[in-house]
Amino acid sequence: LMSVFLFKGCFFCTPVLKMYSWLKDYLGTIQFNPKEELEEIPNHSAFFILSPDNRFREFCYKLVCSKTFQIITYSTVFLSSILLTLELPITEGISESLCLVQDTLVYIDLLFICYFLVEMILKMTALGVFLHRGSYFRGFFNTIDFIVTITSLIPLIVYFVNLNRGETTRQECLSYSYNSRLVPVALSSLRVIRVLRPFRVFRISGLYGVVTGLLSSLKSIGSIFLIDLLVLTIFAVMGTTIFRGRFFFCTDPLMTTEEECRGSFFVYPSADLSCPKVEKRVWVQNGLNFDNVGSSLLTLFAMLTAEGWQNVMYNGINSVRLQDNVPQGPSLNNSPVSFLYFIIYMLIMTFVLVNLFVGFVIVTFQEVGVKAFRETKLDRNQRNCLYYALTARPYLHYSPKFNIHQKLLELVTHRFTKMIIFIALLLNVVVLAMQREGNSREWIKVIYWINFVFTVFFAMETTLKIIAFTPAYYFRHGWNTFECLVTLASLLEIIIQQSLQPPDFEYTHIASAYRVLRLLHFIPQVRLILWTVLKSLEIFPWVGVLLVVVIFSYAVVGMQVFGTIRLASIDEVDQTEITVYNNFGNFPQALLVMIRVATGENWPDVMLSCREGRPCNNGTTVGSGSCGSDFTYFFFPSFFFISAILILNLFVAIIIDNFDYLVRDRSILGAHQLGAFVNLWSLYDSQAKGTLPPNDVMNLLRRCNPPVGWGKLCPHTLAYKKMMKLNMPLLEGRVTFNATMFALVRTALKIHCEGCVNCVRVCNQDLKKKLEKLFPAIPHKKLEEVLPDSMAHTVRQEYAALLIQQHWRNYTLRRKKTIQRFQGSQRRRLKAGLRRLPELGPDLRERKISDFDFLSPLVSVPQKHSILIKFRIPFPICLLKSRLSLYVIPIAPVAFC
Repeated sequence: LMSVFLFKGCFFCTPVLKMYSWLKDYLGTIQFNPKEELEEIPNHSAFFILSPDNRFREFCYKLVCSKTFQIITYSTVFLSSILLTLELPITEGISESLCLVQDTLVYIDLLFICYFLVEMILKMTALGVFLHRGSYFRGFFNTIDFIVTITSLIPLIVYFVNLNRGETTRQECLSYSYNSRLVPVALSSLRVIRVLRPFRVFRISGLYGVVTGLLSSLKSIGSIFLIDLLVLTIFAVMGTTIFRGRFFFCTDPLMTTEEECRGSFFVYPSADLSCPKVEKRVWVQNGLNFDNVGSSLLTLFAMLTAEGWQNVMYNGINSVRLQDNVPQGPSLNNSPVSFLYFIIYMLIMTFVLVNLFVGFVIVTFQEVGVKAFRETKLDRNQRNCLYYALTARPYLHYSPKFNIHQKLLELVTHRFTKMIIFIALLLNVVVLAMQREGNSREWIKVIYWINFVFTVFFAMETTLKIIAFTPAYYFRHGWNTFECLVTLASLLEIIIQQSLQPPDFEYTHIASAYRVLRLLHFIPQVRLILWTVLKSLEIFPWVGVLLVVVIFSYAVVGMQVFGTIRLASIDEVDQTEITVYNNFGNFPQALLVMIRVATGENWPDVMLSCREGRPCNNGTTVGSGSCGSDFTYFFFPSFFFISAILILNLFVAIIIDNFDYLVRDRSILGAHQLGAFVNLWSLYDSQAKGTLPPNDVMNLLRRCNPPVGWGKLCPHTLAYKKMMKLNMPLLEGRVTFNATMFALVRTALKIHCEGCVNCVRVCNQDLKKKLEKLFPAIPHKKLEEVLPDSMAHTVRQEYAALLIQQHWRNYTLRRKKTIQRFQGSQRRRLKAGLRRLPELGPDLRERKISDFDFLSPLVSVPQKHSILIKFRIPFPICLLKSRLSLYVIPIAPVAFC
């Protein structure tokens, strides 16, 4: 389009190009990350008059960045969200107190809107409006806040203007947003936008990470979504071709055409033939039909959720073809072959493509979580282990001081005692499982007294443990506290049963049933699964908050759009799902409806019960008398897709991710295995001071099995080398708990621990920066403890000296043994050579005095050392009248005469 404008030379090409360039720059600089909104004051003026270094602007920036201001803002958002739940769309059955609350809500809402306006003005002053990068409207969440605030303010202004004109009074007990006489219907649609106010909590980092991960996963699964949509469209076109106009019926089952479906007929409520009721015949179309492609898509989407699909299939089997383009009523099994269409669709869509889509969501969500930390070059296992090493604490190890405590401790911790307790728990669970309806009085008493014996037995066990461990140490562990509470609750049940007159042996055994949870403590595999669930619960709250926000928003919208629909009477219960127990009349009821839809319980019927044309409640101000809205066709399918297919499957993705983490190669160190190190540390550091001598740490790691420790078979020399690799900083000759575990994790998983001394220093600084970004809640003092800037004295230096000393001792020992072995062999060779000297006498007289080759067979020494040796020949030679001294070089390091 721009090239066409330039070619024709139109006079408005330049403004359009400038606008296009500015819009492209604006969209390219929108900040979706809430952390980037308030990083710094932009280097541009605000409102063209406030410079970046203006004091008032700096004051506004510090104010909106302060934690106090953010806490107040989130509190205001929470209170204003609660305010939305207090508004009632109807006045029928409202008490005077609720009527007063409805009249007061308008002023409270005005107060909240004024606060949001002040916040918006402060942010605009600090950041600027929209012309430059980093301004207020360049932030995505800021734009949403502006839209919500303005759309909330407009109906409020119209309400007060109409109220001052005296057009009506406020005695209708309706909130201003539902009063169509004070707020026009055209403006009342703006009230729906207020539900975006709770979405401000997405600024929280944990929730923002879940949302961005979910949205990023949706981007990457566009291809599989397109395949599902394509297959759905194909089946929709086929369904429209086959079943178009065939899903009509008459309220009188005997009538089969629209012409016959006239007049009235008798109905017998509750099968009472004496009380007939006259009803009018109505020609009705099924809510889920195939009359057009849009209706077919809606019907097929409802079927793929496996809700009510069999009713649609039976309607298709009973359907009759159009005769002369006239719809016909159903006939039993008129088209039995039609079931193939529905069965094939359910097999392809529900069992294959939908599960494939869910699987892609799970896999891509996990991949997005990996990509989020790709910059740190730390995988998930490394991050978990480092976080555990930084946050773990040593605990006190109980050491009995008295002999009776020692005896009781040996008794309650003995393997045979634990086996007896395990068998008693199993028997108690079996006895409690024998309860059923119809048991005789005697059998109920038997169960009661057996449970009484078990309760006394477990009470004695708890008492012995408290005495053996002392209360101060016993209640330090959460599992012991749980056991004690279950025992006390069981005793309280028995006391209540005995206090009744006469005693009620059928009283509940709820507290005793909780003893089955104690079995988890005895089975290692179950403990591993429980640990997985607990690790998943660390992420569950953020997914849960996202689900709550979505359900809350949809419940408020449903209350505002469908809250005026009249509830079904007793005779109309079979015709609609909007009943006393299932409606949008108030927020609690609307919340229950949305939870029901999220679980998929008959949600297509709820959707069809909220269509346009439903009768209105008496306590409304709707003038047309017709309530409901066709918005229901978007409202319920979108909610089911977001909540049931996307968000609820995130829980499955998290659990699968944690199980995949636990069943991987066990030779790789994991966070769930570091508990063994903490337990062994408590044996050496019973007072939980958090420091130990290096030698104790080495012995501790030799006692701990791989991959946490080194094992009992690790020799001392190898243990010295491993201690040098750990390189923990020494504080007064001792190492700290967190520094030791951090170094152990770092070396086992090879996290920035290679290179020379200078390289290690650089790696430490780099790792510290990464940890500050990954774990901002970890105190800087803790990071300085495990990664100090200056490592003047470390374990590496001490154990390097010990290793050098040990090597020198081993060398000297080997050298001494070698010399002794060499001395023995040389003596034997010299003696053998000297015995042969008399035989060589004639040959020596003929040789020159400088020729000593005759000695080569006599002396064989290694050519390693150059030491002067004096060798005497004890017989005369003709050239010399005295003894001859011979000097031979080279010779062995020890001189022989």
